[in-house]
Amino acid sequence: MAISKHILGLMLILVLVSACSSSTLRGSWASPDHIGKVENIYVVGFTQDELVRRIFEDSFGSHLINRGVNTVSSYKDLPANEELNREEIIKAMAENEFDSVLFTNVVSQRSETVINPGYVYYGGRGYYGGRGYYGGRGYYGGRGFYGGRGFYGGRGFYGGRGFFGGRGYRRINSVIYQPSTSTEFTIFTVESALYDLQTGEMIWSASLDVIDETNIEKMVQDYVEVVTKNLKDKGLISSCTQQC
Repeated sequence: MAISKHILGLMLILVLVSACSSSTLRGSWASPDHIGKVENIYVVGFTQDELVRRIFEDSFGSHLINRGVNTVSSYKDLPANEELNREEIIKAMAENEFDSVLFTNVVSQRSETVINPGYVYYGGRGYYGGRGYYGGRGYYGGRGFYGGRGFYGGRGFYGGRGFFGGRGYRRINSVIYQPSTSTEFTIFTVESALYDLQTGEMIWSASLDVIDETNIEKMVQDYVEVVTKNLKDKGLISSCTQQC
């Protein structure tokens, strides 16, 4: 079982690395009791990195505006140095005419390594080389049988530029060696949850695997795109009113 989980983990990394998006949906859930779509979402990103929080909350808002959803980023109301409490936020936002609040936070992280075993490639122009078997410009060389410019004709014994013709015996032009390499990735497990402010109940949640990238904006955008698509698929938000 442990080996199977390890193989599945490596396969997941390969999919994430080869894909255009750095985020992959692990699973999602939507309450069967909730009816209708959300229209006003208060977006909260739980993170100690204030820059990531601001990029995430604003990116989420820009993605939802074309789906007819109004959003407000929490960093405008909740300073970074304040401890964020879900229950208090839900109560406060319910009093400010929001119909839902979205919480997002990193729940775990892990390191994985992908190993490329490398390879060896032998180049060259072929076995017994050159331009033909028994070489030259003809069998027994030259311009004619027993003729030409020398004994048995041609430019050499049995013709051509070398013994048994061609440019050399079993010539190999190059050997290309690609050594094995290993690449280590940091993968975050990130969860988002949407709460109905009228009931205080969770109406949707999702878990995603996200590969850590140096380009924070792209990483956040990939995550937001996967989340908004899932919210649409679950019927909680509308399709784009214009190009998304």
